[in-house]
Amino acid sequence: MARGNWYRLDNIGKFYSAQAGSSAQTVFRCVATLADDIDGDILQHALNSTVYSFPSFNVCLRSGMFWRYLEQSEHAPVVTEENLPICFGLHVDAKSILFRVTYYRTRINLEVSHIVSDGRGTLSFFKTLVTKYVQERYATGDVPNAYDGSDSQKSENSFDKYYEKGKAGSSSAPKVFRIPGWRDASDPTFMEYHLSTAGVLDLAHRYDVSMTSLVIAAAICAIRAEMPARERGRAIRLDIPVDLRRFFASATIKNFFGLAYVTYVPGADDEPLEDVAAQVQAQIREATQPEALKARMNHMIALEKNPFLRVAPLFLKDFVLDIANRVETRKTTMTVSNLGPIVFPDKIAHYLRDIDVMTSTTGMSFVLCSFGDDLSIGISSIYLDPNAIKNFCRIFSEQGIEGRINSNRTHERRLAERAATGRKADES
Repeated sequence: MARGNWYRLDNIGKFYSAQAGSSAQTVFRCVATLADDIDGDILQHALNSTVYSFPSFNVCLRSGMFWRYLEQSEHAPVVTEENLPICFGLHVDAKSILFRVTYYRTRINLEVSHIVSDGRGTLSFFKTLVTKYVQERYATGDVPNAYDGSDSQKSENSFDKYYEKGKAGSSSAPKVFRIPGWRDASDPTFMEYHLSTAGVLDLAHRYDVSMTSLVIAAAICAIRAEMPARERGRAIRLDIPVDLRRFFASATIKNFFGLAYVTYVPGADDEPLEDVAAQVQAQIREATQPEALKARMNHMIALEKNPFLRVAPLFLKDFVLDIANRVETRKTTMTVSNLGPIVFPDKIAHYLRDIDVMTSTTGMSFVLCSFGDDLSIGISSIYLDPNAIKNFCRIFSEQGIEGRINSNRTHERRLAERAATGRKADES
């Protein structure tokens, strides 16, 4: 990457920059659990080295008259012990660095603003950071670089490279079911749900579907169980972020993803999980054809390319982009993303126990990743009622696939919150 002082935002980064300073900032979180307690000094050394390889992460958000841009921070990022809520907003003011590295006991945490990168780009930084830490902490010797893209490949705006004017697809959606109940967007629930990768894959193979299709089908069935009879004609609609690097020649660490959609209308009768999974698989297969992805990619960035919006002042752009985001949010029930297997060299992986990924949310989001035989599903939800998540976990336990859960909320805390919201309802 050119070692300049500032960087252009990619096309999707411009959308996320409209969240700057708000409580709705989108933040990725990657966590590595190691065999021993983390040494903060060694983690700082690893971070210094990693930032040198990924300078576009050590940036602050600046505002011009028409667009925002990223500027190299004057300060080196500092590792701290974890002391903030999960996925806490990164942009506070013009000096805020748009990522943070913290640790707690045996866990290394990386949180990155979506303004800077997407899940796959964040993983490239994260794998490099963890590898460098383990190398120094355990004297493993040299290993291949976790990411070896050139400077120009790292900084490429692949949206611009593959954008085709006039080929934007439709974004029409049916009447969508929205999960009911009390919400608290300011204090979401975050959970790490761990299952056997082999167990889930075996069940998916029995149904002749992919792991992603199986998990999406389970999420649909979990939500369906909470739908009132009068709502069962509405669609459960999930958006599925798709890494476009798999379909187009790109090694960028900037945002480069498309959206596929899965839509399911329950009707009066409950179909079995196997049948729902087959329908999900068929929809995903069609939605991830390169031309279909390109059409939706073009739709995602068409607004930003609008000639009238390009010359509009920044405050007006923010207003328009915020409205567009709210409209799109209303078109989905939840989000499910699969980052796939996360692989480290054997002598690094030996010291790792778990890998978890999750994201902030304005509704409910699942992020999947696997590390060996550990399938981690990072769950984030603003809903106080956990029944949909309980239903989801129960589906796997009934199939003989037992899991374990880490959560930022205890059972007692949930009961207290539900009692408090019940009192508010009685008083209103």
